[in-house]
Amino acid sequence: MNFTTTEQANLEQKGLTLQAHAEVGGQISDSHWIPLVESEQLLIDLMSGDPPAPDAPGHIELSWVLYTLNHDLPPNLQWLVDVLRRLGMPPSRIQPADWQKWMTQLAGAGVLYGDGTLLAVAPYAQLDPGWLLSAIDYFILKNVHWPIGLHPFANKPKRLQLTQPTSLKIAVLGDCGTGPYQDGNLANSPSQLVFDQIKSLSPDIIIHLGDVYYSGTAAEETKKLVNCWPTAGLGNFTMNSNHEMYDGANGLFKTALGSPAFGDQQKTTYFSVEWGDWLIVGLDSAYYDPSSFFMTGALTDPAQKAFLQQAMATGKKVILMTHHCGMNVTGSATTPLWQNVSDALGGHMPAYWYWGHEHNGIVYGPGAACGDKIECRCLGNAAIPIGNSSWLQAANKSAVRFYTDAPLDQPTPPQALRVKNGFALLELSHSGLTETWYYQDGTQAWQS
Repeated sequence: MNFTTTEQANLEQKGLTLQAHAEVGGQISDSHWIPLVESEQLLIDLMSGDPPAPDAPGHIELSWVLYTLNHDLPPNLQWLVDVLRRLGMPPSRIQPADWQKWMTQLAGAGVLYGDGTLLAVAPYAQLDPGWLLSAIDYFILKNVHWPIGLHPFANKPKRLQLTQPTSLKIAVLGDCGTGPYQDGNLANSPSQLVFDQIKSLSPDIIIHLGDVYYSGTAAEETKKLVNCWPTAGLGNFTMNSNHEMYDGANGLFKTALGSPAFGDQQKTTYFSVEWGDWLIVGLDSAYYDPSSFFMTGALTDPAQKAFLQQAMATGKKVILMTHHCGMNVTGSATTPLWQNVSDALGGHMPAYWYWGHEHNGIVYGPGAACGDKIECRCLGNAAIPIGNSSWLQAANKSAVRFYTDAPLDQPTPPQALRVKNGFALLELSHSGLTETWYYQDGTQAWQS
């Protein structure tokens, strides 16, 4: 694993915090290590020719963390291995010889997981060394003695009421926070290409479903979100996520929501936008999420539940937006967050639900676990390099009506497995909602 000088310096600084924790007898709970053990097994199975099923425990994004922390840190950071073992880090089950063999493949075009996750060393693919900083930030956040410190939750949600005469155009994108970088032979990074296309469509409102990488720190929120944001005229919103929580949501609340770009939000991570018979409700599914690495999402706090209940009580058509998913990627089962929302609403669901988190663009159908009473969409595909999902390719067409699978035009060899990133434009009118999904190059992907 090749770490940049900056990444090594960041790891050293964060490692010293963990070292201080270890010196007073601190531990990192097994509940935080177990997901890494489960996730590593996904990688072992995948690279051994036994691809995991969609419901296998663990997260492929975390699958390489244990091996890297045990065996692949830079020579000047080997002391951190001892610190982490004192804090309870289990050994890796991946053998160095196997890892070296795998890397001949992973260092090129990479390998695709079933959901389209790209395991490769390219920037922001899942073996980008920068992701390790997220794991270390999470461990520090969960420290007993010296945590980062969680930013206080805010309960002053913006209730934006609009009276546009004929229609309202809303651009929606998810997981966009990479900032600009050179991506093969493309003119810019996927997120910047997406932003360029959004600008060309002149939406009234832009909503980001969350995730600024790697940990939503103040510097990352500034460089990779605020400074890149294509400001809309009537409203601009960004949401909390698992990655923003790794910094205790401090970068999100203090920097992103403290900037003029997102002044509409009143420094609060949930909000509503009302127009005609429509009501968009954005909720924070990350802040109170009890799951490891904030990967599942939750809606358990009384304030947000009441906010959603009040929205549903208006009788308007509600479009719910969260970072975390209401269903698994194939749409075959609902998630704990779905149950939270259903419980809060007594089983009465909103008309639409847009989420991010999974780095795909997916239109679910009535054959999915959501049924035919709600339209569900996954739109987490604005930035992270992904490939064609074999699971979605094989899914029942009544469950998955559409997913983004257009390959990159004229890819370089390291981009060979990639598909295009994208976003959606929602146009509300008095007669209904038209959804138009676009790829990063401006070509139309799907329309309702």
